[in-house]
Amino acid sequence: MGPETISNAEAALLGLLAEKPKHPYQIEKDVEYREMRTWTDLSMSSIYKLLKKLEDQELVSSEMVLTEDNRARKIYSISEAGRECLEIKLRALLRRPEVLKDPFHLGIYNADILEHDELISCLEFYRESVVEIIAGYVRLKDFLTQENCSPIRLAVATRPAYQWEGVLKWLDEFLPSLKADLK
Repeated sequence: MGPETISNAEAALLGLLAEKPKHPYQIEKDVEYREMRTWTDLSMSSIYKLLKKLEDQELVSSEMVLTEDNRARKIYSISEAGRECLEIKLRALLRRPEVLKDPFHLGIYNADILEHDELISCLEFYRESVVEIIAGYVRLKDFLTQENCSPIRLAVATRPAYQWEGVLKWLDEFLPSLKADLK
């Protein structure tokens, strides 16, 4: 099992377990609280499936523990092999940019099918949505700063804001040229 064969979702799961041993419900809560579904492919059902797969590959281990109310709970931990695999995967992810597949490209590529004023209306609505997204990331950054979050975790909030600001800049250059075509 090499690091090039683990998926990004498996790497995300290993990363959560590298923080500390957890049971699946804790993992699900971390994914939800950190809004990881926006940048990972982790869902509640995939967490269980991936944990089983990673355990079969000896990248994680598990043990049954009894809770205070005498319930059996399976706690997962990253293994040394899992940590090594994760480290190699992270190095690869951090060294190599990847072109993002954005469905917006499909829309804009075929946008000449729409009436010109309808296209402008759609793009203006899109622009408003982008402004709201940026505002959300600003609020997230403020919250994480107040919580004394590490600079690495803070980067997760600031990087997307910069990306969306680039989209906003593009829209602000593109929309006037479309509007000029109407005249």
